Amino acid sequence: MRGLSGLEPIARQHGLKVISDSAQGFGTTLNGRHPLHWSDVQTTSFFPAKPLGYYGDGGAILTDDDALSSALDSLRVHGKGKDKYDNVRIGMNSRLDTLQAAILLPKLAVFGDEIEAHNRIADRYTDALRSNALRVPTVMDGVVSTWAQYTIEVPDPTAFADALKKEGVPTARYYPRPIHMQTAYEHYPIGAGGLANTEDCIDKIISLPMHPYLSEADQDKIIAAARTAI
Repeated sequence: MRGLSGLEPIARQHGLKVISDSAQGFGTTLNGRHPLHWSDVQTTSFFPAKPLGYYGDGGAILTDDDALSSALDSLRVHGKGKDKYDNVRIGMNSRLDTLQAAILLPKLAVFGDEIEAHNRIADRYTDALRSNALRVPTVMDGVVSTWAQYTIEVPDPTAFADALKKEGVPTARYYPRPIHMQTAYEHYPIGAGGLANTEDCIDKIISLPMHPYLSEADQDKIIAAARTAI
């Protein structure tokens, strides 16, 4: 079975496609395999803050299904058919411009090295910050993460951020409102028991600086400030 946690058989049974959202995890693997191994489509984002980012806003869709690839290519260029002036479906204009593609090419060449650096930096954070008062992230066995962010849980994120700011250390609180609490999605069912873990962590999470070129000296300063704040 190619599927992850039984998702693929369920999708096949109901005629559904499996989409792997890799906007913040492009390059990650599970037991040496990329998400496209168990999904029909893998998406990623090239927004500058993402693991593989360029200087604008855009992304890509990957698939090894020829028919699906042809349909997606049509959708990204106005819904084009064999004749570029005959649109056979309602599409959009999602073409990647040449400048951004030129920026991505050299970044792809060092992308593997950057993933290794992200993991080295994440390991240093985890080893230094693990404590009863500060909860650090964990990664499943067999997974190589790209660490788009290094997010921790603290009792009071606002006070923590203020303390680090005084030491010249920036922090960020990404996605403070989960999808099921946003206006457009709040009427959708969320299942019995709700999303208790999600709602519990939103008032505790905060992210520390994370990028592949973070020096050990700068990281040590961040770690010292975090320890003092806790």
